Amino acid sequence: MTVPKSINVAASRWPHRWAWLLTAATFPLIWWGGFVTTTDAGMAFRDWLTSDGHFMLTYPWLSSTGDKFIEHGHRLLAVLVGILTIGMVVVAYRCESRTWVRRYSLLLLAGVILQGVLGGLRIVLDERLAAMLHGCSGPLFFALCTAMVVFTSRWWQVQEVTRISDKSHQTATNSLARLAIICCGLAYLQLVVGAAVRHARYLTAPSAATIFQTAIYFHIVLAFLVLGHVLLLALKCFRQHSHRGYAVALSLLLVVQIALGMATWVVRFGVPVWATNIIGDVGLVNVSASTSMAVIITAHVATGSLIVAMSLAMALRTLRQSSFELPKFLSEQGKLLEAHA
Repeated sequence: MTVPKSINVAASRWPHRWAWLLTAATFPLIWWGGFVTTTDAGMAFRDWLTSDGHFMLTYPWLSSTGDKFIEHGHRLLAVLVGILTIGMVVVAYRCESRTWVRRYSLLLLAGVILQGVLGGLRIVLDERLAAMLHGCSGPLFFALCTAMVVFTSRWWQVQEVTRISDKSHQTATNSLARLAIICCGLAYLQLVVGAAVRHARYLTAPSAATIFQTAIYFHIVLAFLVLGHVLLLALKCFRQHSHRGYAVALSLLLVVQIALGMATWVVRFGVPVWATNIIGDVGLVNVSASTSMAVIITAHVATGSLIVAMSLAMALRTLRQSSFELPKFLSEQGKLLEAHA
């Protein structure tokens, strides 16, 4: 049984296309930002909004080398994403009939501005905490862009027309939605703890050791929690014949992430002692400051962002089919934001 609703499912496709463009441009920005941290190139320039006194777009980037090439490339990508986010707002307000989606585009604009300010504070103040916050909020913005792709998709709008009202199905869907939300939260928490692991070495010596050891412990514990919840989510999806493609993609990403996590440990700290008892002495494997180390570690960070985004997309899709009125909730939150603006 379905609950019919009146909605224009033949709306303009431009918001969805632009959302995809914005999301596709944001992921390389996340990857490059991780590469900046891995190579410690964040302070290649001591000025912000300019690069060595040059206007951002006139700096001779292609003739630069080393840290300056890496950092300025990150800045240029950030400018591109900022422009695309402004374009997202324009497209939403010109082509999107749903008020709450328009308001959501403003949230994206606020997010990209905040991300830019955090990046600037990291430079101006030379503050490691700002760098860590910048690294944590970037994947969050990427996930929000992914949500815009879901919101503007034809699937989402069709669901407003053909929502299933069977109570037994709704109960199962509600359970799946709760599990997907937990997976998303755990994945993002894992990313935040991973950021603490990455930045701990830049803190003062006594604090660095304590923070690093604690972060490593929680990072490993959270890895098992994420693994368990994703496997349970995938199992439920296959049992309910629902969102199986997303479940498979999320599971594969997790397998890749675990492999990259182990590779990251090896290239940074070498093979654990207990492992040498099994595979023998392989010598010093740590390739600190090498290109291969930077690529592996950055891939680990970027895949973590993909897992957060994918789990959020899955959570939103399951929520869409649950008894929770997500569009109504988002619309109410948008009104509250406008009232306080």
